Amino acid sequence: MSAKPNPRQRAVARITGLVRRLIIGRVPRLFDEAFYRTRYPDVARSGIDPYWHYVRRGAGLGYDPNADFDTAYYRRQSGPTRLDPVRHYLRTGAAAGLDPSPAFSTLMYLARYPDVGRAGINPLLHFRQDGRPEGRIAAPSSTGPDQWVALAGVRAAHRWDYPSAETPRFTLAFRRDIPVEACPNDAPRLCLVLTLDESEMAALVATVEGFAQGIADAVALDIDTTARPHPPRPTAILALEQCFHGTGADGERRLRYAEARLWDLVPERPRVRAIGRGGGLSVGVPAG
Repeated sequence: MSAKPNPRQRAVARITGLVRRLIIGRVPRLFDEAFYRTRYPDVARSGIDPYWHYVRRGAGLGYDPNADFDTAYYRRQSGPTRLDPVRHYLRTGAAAGLDPSPAFSTLMYLARYPDVGRAGINPLLHFRQDGRPEGRIAAPSSTGPDQWVALAGVRAAHRWDYPSAETPRFTLAFRRDIPVEACPNDAPRLCLVLTLDESEMAALVATVEGFAQGIADAVALDIDTTARPHPPRPTAILALEQCFHGTGADGERRLRYAEARLWDLVPERPRVRAIGRGGGLSVGVPAG
Protein backbone atom coordinates (compact mmCIF):
# COMPACT_ATOMS: atom_id res chain seq x y z
CA MET A 1 0.00 0.00 0.00
CA SER A 2 1.43 3.37 -1.00
CA ALA A 3 2.01 6.00 1.67
CA LYS A 4 -0.49 8.82 1.97
CA PRO A 5 0.73 12.13 0.51
CA ASN A 6 2.11 14.57 3.03
CA PRO A 7 0.96 18.22 3.24
CA ARG A 8 3.71 19.43 0.92
CA GLN A 9 2.86 16.82 -1.71
CA ARG A 10 -0.84 17.69 -1.49
CA ALA A 11 -0.06 21.38 -1.96
CA VAL A 12 2.14 20.64 -4.98
CA ALA A 13 -0.58 18.41 -6.43
CA ARG A 14 -3.22 21.13 -6.07
CA ILE A 15 -1.05 23.84 -7.63
CA THR A 16 0.28 21.81 -10.55
CA GLY A 17 -3.16 20.28 -11.14
CA LEU A 18 -4.64 23.77 -11.42
CA VAL A 19 -1.88 24.86 -13.80
CA ARG A 20 -2.42 21.76 -15.92
CA ARG A 21 -6.18 22.38 -16.13
CA LEU A 22 -5.66 26.03 -17.10
CA ILE A 23 -3.00 25.39 -19.73
CA ILE A 24 -3.81 21.91 -21.07
CA GLY A 25 -7.28 21.01 -19.86
CA ARG A 26 -8.45 17.51 -19.04
CA VAL A 27 -6.18 14.51 -18.76
CA PRO A 28 -6.54 12.33 -21.89
CA ARG A 29 -8.10 8.95 -21.22
CA LEU A 30 -5.02 7.28 -22.69
CA PHE A 31 -2.99 8.60 -19.78
CA ASP A 32 -2.99 6.23 -16.80
CA GLU A 33 -2.20 8.29 -13.70
CA ALA A 34 -1.99 5.26 -11.38
CA PHE A 35 0.43 3.48 -13.73
CA TYR A 36 2.56 6.62 -14.07
CA ARG A 37 2.87 7.16 -10.32
CA THR A 38 3.68 3.51 -9.69
CA ARG A 39 6.13 3.12 -12.58
CA TYR A 40 7.95 6.38 -11.75
CA PRO A 41 8.07 6.78 -7.96
CA ASP A 42 9.99 10.05 -8.31
CA VAL A 43 6.76 11.57 -9.65
CA ALA A 44 4.74 10.22 -6.73
CA ARG A 45 7.28 11.54 -4.23
CA SER A 46 7.26 14.99 -5.81
CA GLY A 47 3.46 15.34 -5.66
CA ILE A 48 3.43 16.91 -9.14
CA ASP A 49 0.29 16.36 -11.21
CA PRO A 50 1.24 13.23 -13.22
CA TYR A 51 0.07 14.41 -16.61
CA TRP A 52 1.65 17.84 -16.14
CA HIS A 53 4.92 16.05 -15.32
CA TYR A 54 4.61 13.90 -18.44
CA VAL A 55 4.00 16.88 -20.72
CA ARG A 56 6.70 19.07 -19.23
CA ARG A 57 9.40 16.51 -18.46
CA GLY A 58 8.41 12.84 -18.56
CA ALA A 59 7.95 12.49 -22.31
CA GLY A 60 11.40 13.96 -22.87
CA LEU A 61 12.86 11.37 -20.49
CA GLY A 62 11.11 8.54 -22.33
CA TYR A 63 8.60 7.90 -19.55
CA ASP A 64 5.56 5.90 -20.69
CA PRO A 65 1.99 7.14 -20.08
CA ASN A 66 0.47 3.66 -19.76
CA ALA A 67 1.48 0.03 -20.00
CA ASP A 68 0.61 -0.11 -23.73
CA PHE A 69 2.27 3.09 -24.94
CA ASP A 70 6.03 3.22 -25.54
CA THR A 71 6.97 6.90 -25.69
CA ALA A 72 10.42 6.41 -27.21
CA TYR A 73 9.10 3.99 -29.84
CA TYR A 74 6.37 6.42 -30.83
CA ARG A 75 8.80 9.31 -31.12
CA ARG A 76 11.00 7.31 -33.45
CA GLN A 77 8.08 7.45 -35.88
CA SER A 78 6.62 10.90 -35.21
CA GLY A 79 9.84 12.89 -34.84
CA PRO A 80 9.68 16.20 -32.93
CA THR A 81 6.12 17.39 -32.34
CA ARG A 82 4.49 20.40 -30.75
CA LEU A 83 2.23 18.15 -28.68
CA ASP A 84 3.27 15.49 -26.21
CA PRO A 85 3.14 11.93 -27.67
CA VAL A 86 -0.23 11.05 -26.10
CA ARG A 87 -2.09 14.05 -27.49
CA HIS A 88 -0.25 13.77 -30.79
CA TYR A 89 -1.33 10.14 -31.19
CA LEU A 90 -4.91 10.98 -30.26
CA ARG A 91 -5.18 13.98 -32.59
CA THR A 92 -3.09 13.08 -35.63
CA GLY A 93 -0.83 10.07 -35.07
CA ALA A 94 -3.45 7.34 -35.20
CA ALA A 95 -4.98 8.82 -38.36
CA ALA A 96 -1.50 8.81 -39.91
CA GLY A 97 -1.04 5.13 -39.01
CA LEU A 98 1.62 5.61 -36.35
CA ASP A 99 1.94 2.84 -33.76
CA PRO A 100 2.08 3.47 -29.99
CA SER A 101 4.28 0.46 -29.22
CA PRO A 102 5.95 -2.54 -30.87
CA ALA A 103 3.01 -4.68 -29.68
CA PHE A 104 0.20 -2.64 -31.29
CA SER A 105 -0.45 -1.93 -34.98
CA THR A 106 -2.92 0.94 -35.36
CA LEU A 107 -3.84 0.12 -38.97
CA MET A 108 -4.17 -3.63 -38.36
CA TYR A 109 -6.52 -3.06 -35.44
CA LEU A 110 -8.72 -0.76 -37.51
CA ALA A 111 -8.64 -3.18 -40.45
CA ARG A 112 -9.57 -6.14 -38.26
CA TYR A 113 -12.32 -4.25 -36.41
CA PRO A 114 -13.93 -1.71 -38.78
CA ASP A 115 -16.59 -0.92 -36.18
CA VAL A 116 -13.91 0.92 -34.20
CA GLY A 117 -13.11 3.16 -37.15
CA ARG A 118 -16.77 3.78 -37.93
CA ALA A 119 -17.33 4.84 -34.33
CA GLY A 120 -14.42 7.29 -34.51
CA ILE A 121 -12.75 5.81 -31.43
CA ASN A 122 -8.99 5.92 -31.02
CA PRO A 123 -7.86 2.30 -31.64
CA LEU A 124 -5.52 1.98 -28.65
CA LEU A 125 -8.07 3.58 -26.33
CA HIS A 126 -10.71 1.13 -27.59
CA PHE A 127 -8.35 -1.81 -27.13
CA ARG A 128 -7.50 -0.83 -23.57
CA GLN A 129 -11.06 -0.09 -22.47
CA ASP A 130 -13.12 -2.59 -24.47
CA GLY A 131 -11.10 -4.65 -26.93
CA ARG A 132 -8.85 -6.47 -24.48
CA PRO A 133 -11.72 -7.45 -22.13
CA GLU A 134 -13.68 -8.64 -25.18
CA GLY A 135 -10.78 -10.80 -26.34
CA ARG A 136 -9.98 -8.75 -29.43
CA ILE A 137 -6.53 -9.20 -30.97
CA ALA A 138 -3.78 -6.60 -31.22
CA ALA A 139 -1.29 -7.31 -33.99
CA PRO A 140 2.35 -6.25 -33.48
CA SER A 141 3.66 -3.16 -35.21
CA SER A 142 5.43 -3.61 -38.52
CA THR A 143 6.79 -0.06 -38.68
CA GLY A 144 9.59 -0.42 -36.17
CA PRO A 145 13.34 -0.66 -36.73
CA ASP A 146 15.10 -3.81 -37.87
CA GLN A 147 13.96 -6.68 -35.65
CA TRP A 148 17.15 -8.49 -34.73
CA VAL A 149 16.93 -11.31 -32.21
CA ALA A 150 18.78 -9.35 -29.53
CA LEU A 151 16.14 -6.60 -29.69
CA ALA A 152 13.17 -8.93 -29.11
CA GLY A 153 11.06 -7.52 -26.27
CA VAL A 154 13.38 -4.53 -25.76
CA ARG A 155 11.56 -1.22 -25.32
CA ALA A 156 12.62 1.58 -27.65
CA ALA A 157 13.85 3.58 -24.65
CA HIS A 158 16.31 0.77 -23.95
CA ARG A 159 17.80 0.80 -27.47
CA TRP A 160 20.67 3.27 -27.77
CA ASP A 161 22.13 3.90 -31.23
CA TYR A 162 25.79 4.87 -31.68
CA PRO A 163 26.98 6.77 -33.59
CA SER A 164 24.24 9.30 -34.20
CA ALA A 165 24.08 12.71 -35.83
CA GLU A 166 24.74 14.24 -32.39
CA THR A 167 27.52 11.78 -31.43
CA PRO A 168 29.70 10.85 -34.43
CA ARG A 169 32.49 10.29 -31.86
CA PHE A 170 31.94 8.31 -28.66
CA THR A 171 33.81 6.28 -26.09
CA LEU A 172 32.87 2.87 -24.70
CA ALA A 173 34.67 2.49 -21.37
CA PHE A 174 34.44 -0.82 -19.51
CA ARG A 175 34.98 0.07 -15.85
CA ARG A 176 34.98 -1.49 -12.40
CA ASP A 177 34.34 1.74 -10.47
CA ILE A 178 30.76 2.61 -11.43
CA PRO A 179 28.80 2.90 -8.16
CA VAL A 180 25.34 1.44 -7.68
CA GLU A 181 23.85 4.85 -6.89
CA ALA A 182 24.91 6.14 -10.34
CA CYS A 183 22.55 3.65 -12.00
CA PRO A 184 19.05 4.12 -10.54
CA ASN A 185 17.06 2.88 -13.57
CA ASP A 186 16.59 -0.76 -14.46
CA ALA A 187 16.09 -2.66 -17.72
CA PRO A 188 15.83 -6.43 -18.21
CA ARG A 189 17.96 -5.91 -21.33
CA LEU A 190 19.51 -2.75 -22.69
CA CYS A 191 20.99 -2.77 -26.19
CA LEU A 192 23.66 -0.55 -27.70
CA VAL A 193 23.18 -0.71 -31.47
CA LEU A 194 26.60 0.07 -32.93
CA THR A 195 27.95 0.89 -36.37
CA LEU A 196 31.58 -0.24 -36.27
CA ASP A 197 34.21 -1.03 -38.86
CA GLU A 198 36.14 -4.32 -38.79
CA SER A 199 39.00 -3.12 -36.60
CA GLU A 200 36.65 -1.55 -34.04
CA MET A 201 34.56 -4.72 -33.96
CA ALA A 202 37.66 -6.84 -33.35
CA ALA A 203 38.72 -4.55 -30.50
CA LEU A 204 35.28 -4.73 -28.92
CA VAL A 205 35.20 -8.53 -29.16
CA ALA A 206 38.55 -8.74 -27.38
CA THR A 207 37.45 -6.26 -24.72
CA VAL A 208 34.13 -7.96 -23.92
CA GLU A 209 35.83 -11.34 -23.64
CA GLY A 210 38.90 -10.17 -21.77
CA PHE A 211 37.80 -7.41 -19.41
CA ALA A 212 36.06 -9.66 -16.87
CA GLN A 213 39.19 -11.84 -16.53
CA GLY A 214 41.71 -9.01 -16.84
CA ILE A 215 43.40 -6.95 -14.14
CA ALA A 216 42.83 -3.50 -15.63
CA ASP A 217 40.32 -1.29 -13.80
CA ALA A 218 39.18 0.31 -17.06
CA VAL A 219 39.50 -0.28 -20.80
CA ALA A 220 38.28 2.47 -23.14
CA LEU A 221 37.52 2.24 -26.86
CA ASP A 222 37.30 5.55 -28.74
CA ILE A 223 35.12 5.40 -31.85
CA ASP A 224 35.41 8.24 -34.40
CA THR A 225 33.23 7.77 -37.47
CA THR A 226 34.53 11.03 -38.96
CA ALA A 227 38.10 9.70 -39.21
CA ARG A 228 37.42 7.09 -41.91
CA PRO A 229 34.47 5.55 -43.79
CA HIS A 230 32.07 3.39 -41.78
CA PRO A 231 29.39 0.91 -42.85
CA PRO A 232 26.02 2.41 -43.82
CA ARG A 233 24.05 0.36 -41.28
CA PRO A 234 24.56 -1.10 -37.77
CA THR A 235 27.04 -3.95 -37.55
CA ALA A 236 26.80 -4.98 -33.87
CA ILE A 237 24.52 -5.06 -30.85
CA LEU A 238 25.97 -5.02 -27.35
CA ALA A 239 23.13 -6.56 -25.31
CA LEU A 240 23.46 -5.92 -21.56
CA GLU A 241 21.35 -8.30 -19.48
CA GLN A 242 19.80 -7.32 -16.11
CA CYS A 243 21.05 -3.80 -16.60
CA PHE A 244 20.92 -0.74 -14.35
CA HIS A 245 21.70 2.65 -15.85
CA GLY A 246 21.84 6.37 -15.22
CA THR A 247 23.07 9.61 -16.78
CA GLY A 248 25.59 11.91 -15.13
CA ALA A 249 25.51 15.70 -15.07
CA ASP A 250 28.07 15.68 -17.89
CA GLY A 251 25.74 13.60 -20.09
CA GLU A 252 27.81 10.44 -19.70
CA ARG A 253 25.69 7.29 -19.56
CA ARG A 254 26.70 4.78 -16.88
CA LEU A 255 25.63 1.18 -16.73
CA ARG A 256 26.00 -1.90 -14.56
CA TYR A 257 25.01 -5.29 -15.96
CA ALA A 258 24.97 -9.00 -15.15
CA GLU A 259 26.13 -10.20 -18.56
CA ALA A 260 27.21 -8.67 -21.88
CA ARG A 261 26.54 -10.39 -25.20
CA LEU A 262 28.04 -8.95 -28.37
CA TRP A 263 26.06 -9.79 -31.50
CA ASP A 264 27.62 -9.58 -34.96
CA LEU A 265 24.99 -8.32 -37.43
CA VAL A 266 27.11 -8.58 -40.59
CA PRO A 267 26.40 -12.26 -41.40
CA GLU A 268 23.10 -13.16 -43.00
CA ARG A 269 22.19 -14.81 -39.71
CA PRO A 270 23.43 -12.64 -36.79
CA ARG A 271 25.48 -14.52 -34.21
CA VAL A 272 27.00 -13.96 -30.78
CA ARG A 273 30.70 -13.11 -31.09
CA ALA A 274 31.59 -12.57 -27.43
CA ILE A 275 30.14 -13.02 -23.93
CA GLY A 276 31.39 -11.24 -20.84
CA ARG A 277 30.47 -11.54 -17.18
CA GLY A 278 28.90 -8.69 -15.24
CA GLY A 279 30.61 -5.36 -14.96
CA GLY A 280 30.27 -1.66 -15.61
CA LEU A 281 30.26 0.47 -18.74
CA SER A 282 30.15 4.17 -19.49
CA VAL A 283 29.29 5.78 -22.82
CA GLY A 284 30.40 9.33 -23.41
CA VAL A 285 31.98 11.80 -25.80
CA PRO A 286 35.80 11.80 -25.95
CA ALA A 287 37.53 14.87 -24.53
CA GLY A 288 39.12 17.31 -26.92
